[in-house]
Amino acid sequence: MYNPPMRSKVLGLALFYLACGPSYGGQGVKTPEELIAEQEELAEEQDRASKGSSSGSDVETDLEKSKKFDHKQADLELKRAARSGATCPGVVTEQGPSGKASVRLVFANDGRVKEGTIAAPFDGTQVGGCVLNAMTKVVVPRFVGPEETIEWEIEVEAKPEPAPDPKKKK
Repeated sequence: MYNPPMRSKVLGLALFYLACGPSYGGQGVKTPEELIAEQEELAEEQDRASKGSSSGSDVETDLEKSKKFDHKQADLELKRAARSGATCPGVVTEQGPSGKASVRLVFANDGRVKEGTIAAPFDGTQVGGCVLNAMTKVVVPRFVGPEETIEWEIEVEAKPEPAPDPKKKK
């Protein structure tokens, strides 16, 4: 029984099936709802992964670091103020005290100096007042936590008073 038309029909159906292939689904365009659902699933997986891998207390975030007292910035600002205080123009002279001045500063949470003191022999002198004024003007970034106390030493060098310039008029 040889049937060529039947054979060609079977062969045609087989070719048609292979050419079109099976449907795998999901090949169409996703709707906005499907996209949102997919993104939410990914976000939930990431949350679960991050909670599982992090103990929480060991890792300090940038936000937590930014809330702490910034010792590096305070050091920079205090060095700048110390240079200004050590040379207080017209106040640091040979007649006044000189040497190491110990300054104690208490920083409030807003970053400003809440309290400043200077140790003897500078306490109560013009030189001490000038140095203390320069140091208490320091402002650091705001911080969270207890007030921060810093002890700082400044080398105050006595300088001879400049001779009056005869060209300048009084």
